[in-house]
Amino acid sequence: MTYLLLAVAFCAIGFVTTFLIARSSVSRSTWLTLAILLGVTAIGDNFIVASGIVAYDPTKILGVFIGVAPVEDFAYSLVAATLIPAIWSALKRIER
Repeated sequence: MTYLLLAVAFCAIGFVTTFLIARSSVSRSTWLTLAILLGVTAIGDNFIVASGIVAYDPTKILGVFIGVAPVEDFAYSLVAATLIPAIWSALKRIER
């Protein structure tokens, strides 16, 4: 299995779950959260890859990088930026 296939499957599950929970459009706070998460991911992932803590099999990645981190690594930030606010909103609705 390639990292891209794993990332696409993870994103699909995350986005479908987000849609089922939130059923609303993406808010401005979600876009801000996405920007922050992508920035933190870019810094953190580049640090751990450049320092040798994490390495990727070149035959299992696309070969597109942001710095030294493979672009597939950013899929988790995309899901987190949409799924976490959706879960948060759902929990607020349940509390009421």
